Amino acid sequence: MSVSNNDILTSLERGIFSEIEFEINHNCNRACGYCPNLKYERMEKGEMAPELFEKIMIQLREIGFKGRVSYHFYNEPLLCNNLDKFIRMTGEYLPDSVSYLYSNGTLLTKKRFVQLTQAGLDKFHITKHENVGENYVFEKVYNGLPQELKKLVFYEDFKDVEYSNRGGLLPDIKNEWPENLPCFIPLRLVTVTLKGNVLPCYEDFFQVLSMGNVNDEHILDIWNSNKYREFRENLRQKGNRNKYDICRNCNNFKIT
Repeated sequence: MSVSNNDILTSLERGIFSEIEFEINHNCNRACGYCPNLKYERMEKGEMAPELFEKIMIQLREIGFKGRVSYHFYNEPLLCNNLDKFIRMTGEYLPDSVSYLYSNGTLLTKKRFVQLTQAGLDKFHITKHENVGENYVFEKVYNGLPQELKKLVFYEDFKDVEYSNRGGLLPDIKNEWPENLPCFIPLRLVTVTLKGNVLPCYEDFFQVLSMGNVNDEHILDIWNSNKYREFRENLRQKGNRNKYDICRNCNNFKIT
């Protein structure tokens, strides 16, 4: 597809996503009780091909994307062989974007921290998960960072995280939010799996709501498709979660 300037302008005026998450690899070195990885097999396995990542970068540059780029979808990005390459590619194609790493921190040594910042990573979001033991790597790294580098890190303990039931996959995780509230996640965020499927929500572990594939269509065409538009419009209205199986039992009510 060839994207014209008019197409880009019109799309941005209507509202384009401000965050995109890439499943650059499928594997994780943790099996937390509040994650579907503990119970279920991943739909896609392996690592995202650099050629596919670059293709999406080109598409994002064409639509003038300037938002957040992160490298996770139920995976640990530090296990990906091409993480540094993807970060550098993000900076090359999308210099006005924010490159953001979500990680459990178990592999984030001081050396890797420096390497990632040198590759162009802007922000670290590190969660110290359950049962990591006394020799948790990143806690020592974080405590030894100078203040200017600590500013790059959002560091939290798993006890402080507000968890969801992952679209109903983990029914034991409950919260006290009222039912049938609208959901604004699909208005701002897109998830791309390692094979190129575009998902409107990071809770969709089994990819039941795939809106298309960037190998077959431009990401802007997928975003502007009737199917995707209808989904976003339905979810922004109170009471419409019941229209979709994955949304019906979901207790994620985050607004931002």
